[in-house]
Amino acid sequence: MQKDLVTKSMDITVISVTAAQLFSGDVIGSDNEQLNDLKMRLNLPEYQRPYKWSPSDVEALLEDLKIYFTSSINNDSESKPIKPLLYLGSVVLHQVANGSETILNIIDGQQRITTLQLICMAIATKSGNSYSLPNMKYGSPSSHERIAKNYQWLIAQPLPESLLSLDLSRINFTVVITQSEDEAYRFFETQNTGGVRLSGSQVIKAHHLRAIPSEIQNNYARKWESFNYLDGVVNRLLKARRWQTFGFKHVPSHRAPEGVKKAIVKEFSENTGSRNEDLAFSRGAQIKSLSGAISQQLVDGYLAKQPLNAGINTVNYLAYFNELYHTLMAEQSQPYLEPFYSFYNEVVLKANNSGFLTELFDIAILLYVSEFGTEHLNEASFWLARCVFSIRLYNEKTVREDSISSFVNKYPLLDWITTAYDHKQLLAMLQSFERDIMPDNIGISDRDGKTANGVKQKFLKGYAKFFNILIAERTGKQLAQSFDAELKQGINNKLVELKEHNIQALQECVA
Repeated sequence: MQKDLVTKSMDITVISVTAAQLFSGDVIGSDNEQLNDLKMRLNLPEYQRPYKWSPSDVEALLEDLKIYFTSSINNDSESKPIKPLLYLGSVVLHQVANGSETILNIIDGQQRITTLQLICMAIATKSGNSYSLPNMKYGSPSSHERIAKNYQWLIAQPLPESLLSLDLSRINFTVVITQSEDEAYRFFETQNTGGVRLSGSQVIKAHHLRAIPSEIQNNYARKWESFNYLDGVVNRLLKARRWQTFGFKHVPSHRAPEGVKKAIVKEFSENTGSRNEDLAFSRGAQIKSLSGAISQQLVDGYLAKQPLNAGINTVNYLAYFNELYHTLMAEQSQPYLEPFYSFYNEVVLKANNSGFLTELFDIAILLYVSEFGTEHLNEASFWLARCVFSIRLYNEKTVREDSISSFVNKYPLLDWITTAYDHKQLLAMLQSFERDIMPDNIGISDRDGKTANGVKQKFLKGYAKFFNILIAERTGKQLAQSFDAELKQGINNKLVELKEHNIQALQECVA
């Protein structure tokens, strides 16, 4: 029997087991006296992410099995050495005693374990062979859907004879078992050995759900699963929290996903507090009249840069910003925000053509709305865009990722939003912002008389169109000298136009 103890400490056991042993719960030998009389059962905790593997992931594992077991049959002779077991990586388990039963909660390895079980079930259907498989329960509807889809895919595949008699004792895992849940998640956060790499938001999910009381944990697990845009929202919030004048922190490039994941785990997991309180900082003002009456104005919700507690507080914080992103950028379902949607779609998305600039604009808008609400969103978005897209007009050609962090480090746009006492004060800061426009690659060239046709010119054309600014028949130098002044006037004209439209719409409703 393949079961070699590698490492054992007070809280952690690292052991090599076969898939047959893992599935049956026979993962610790008689040398562990405390566990000798206990039956072990693999379990999938509710707070785990859903089963995510696609048929292409299943196919990759199936191909590994085909290659291994086909070659094993070909090499099955007394003259040849015994072939090493097929290694499928490590599995991290958290051991929990439950009366006469010991539960092994799967912390890392769900995707491979589930898929291997599906392969065994498909083989059993095709060949009649039976396997001892763990009775794991999956709470997420998306898991049920993916499991059914992958099983049907497997049933449709022709399987070689070598797989129809699949021997689970020839498949090997390294199993890490710990009695400390915190230790288990430290392994989980640093390893993540499966085929589908976890994003930062997926890693922090488990950290926060296990900090929630068990009787309501499932409710928050379902709430988390309803977040449709969480990866993008978390990435934006990470930058909002790190890009500040005092204590400016580097955010790893999107080309270094492991670095981004570590930064997210540190910001939204390791740096969160342990108090069981749902902190919700919000912008507010107390207004005192001459008569002595006192009224309060509050913006309901959370602030992007506020401190967070683990568990319910962080889940609700992320839910709030996920909903903001859903309303403002993704679904765009609120009729009263139609002027903002029009600007966002025509300028920020269509004319801009830079994901880095779009993300910075999104961050600024999420910060603004969480601080001041949506009453003056149109005005704020126009002036915020003037600052954000100065990066495009200042650069000669392309906008690089590092151009964004350099800009917010030099011009603390995000701090202007979070330190202004009200919309009017913020507006004064934004309107006083000045930055040169570089004449390169816009307008008519002084050298050859041809009109520029690059991304910078295309953006300028779409930007000018939205604010009714004429830029045809003008050189790059002429545009560099006059466009910003015309943009300021164009913004003011657009705001007057929107105000008149609202008055007319109101009059029509009254009539």
